[in-house]
Amino acid sequence: MEAAAILAFVKAQPLSRPAIIPGDSFRFLVDDELSRFVIEERREIASFAPEALVLIDEIASLLGAGGKRLRPVFCYWGHRAGGGTDGPELVRAAAAIELLHTSAIIHDDLMDRSKLRRGRPAAFRTLGGEGLAAERHGLSSAILAGDLAQALADRLLARSGFPPDRVLAAFEHFNRMRVQAVSGEFLDLLSALRGEAGEDEARRTAALKSGSYTVVGPLLVGASLAGASTPVMESLERYGRPLGEAFQLRDDILGTFGDPDVTGKDRDTDIREGKQTTLLAKARQSASPQLRRLLAGGVGRPGLTTEEVDVVREGIRDGGALAQTIALIDSLAVQAKAELATLESPRAFFGQEVAGALEAMAGLVVLRDA
Repeated sequence: MEAAAILAFVKAQPLSRPAIIPGDSFRFLVDDELSRFVIEERREIASFAPEALVLIDEIASLLGAGGKRLRPVFCYWGHRAGGGTDGPELVRAAAAIELLHTSAIIHDDLMDRSKLRRGRPAAFRTLGGEGLAAERHGLSSAILAGDLAQALADRLLARSGFPPDRVLAAFEHFNRMRVQAVSGEFLDLLSALRGEAGEDEARRTAALKSGSYTVVGPLLVGASLAGASTPVMESLERYGRPLGEAFQLRDDILGTFGDPDVTGKDRDTDIREGKQTTLLAKARQSASPQLRRLLAGGVGRPGLTTEEVDVVREGIRDGGALAQTIALIDSLAVQAKAELATLESPRAFFGQEVAGALEAMAGLVVLRDA
């Protein structure tokens, strides 16, 4: 795929965007930066290993296939909360966060053996093919594609154009995002191997997987690049932690009950892979003997038919776990908004526009359908 074709491809793809989101125009700037940067990096790779272009082409295709760009937007509002202003430097830093997310979803789909991502085959599938050798090649290539996206994310943040001391401060949070996300992903794998997790363990996993990586980290990266004060950083973290957990819990619901035409993801994988989510933990807590037998016999069986998955899904819903998890998500969003309310004057502390945007973002996390 030629560089010009990549640019046309990325720009032509519709992104899955909520109807209303604070900072919407910023997301389009991030998309433009990602297109530019991918073309630049593709040319460099072509100069020394043209055979490896398939990896960056896969990254470009995944970026072009959709995405809400919520992490770059949280970075934007963190920067604004810290007193920063708009500029190309912030666009590059936010685009780096989206590349980090791209790395994560390539690896996540590989671990989960997911069929779809953003309405297209997962990276390990597009990079592989028919037959055992081709499948192994696809798995290995997807690991490398994810590693490449992560390396490119580092490069883009380092070259964002902010003063070196601020970039270094931002990297502290950028790296913490990764460490906590990897730790949470391992807990996810471990609990699936063990076959059952209580609600406390499931919630700890959710918080590590997304609390920092989705909300807190992007907020603090943006704020660090603005040279934010300690009180602002602490307030953003208190706001972001419950919201990050709420995001992951909503993701778990969408992973079981979402519409694949909207989410772009398969909704049977979590049940077949035995994902020990808070949703499942709540289902076990209030399960009748019949539902407990259904969960024990169905969850974590890769060979379940679509009809059998539907029976498990209906059991989780009818047992009340779906409603209970939605209520927990609502309470976490209220907790995040309460941090804004505890400030003597959040609009004086962050500024009226930023305070309003942070409150709106909390609502968006709760109500998103993709």
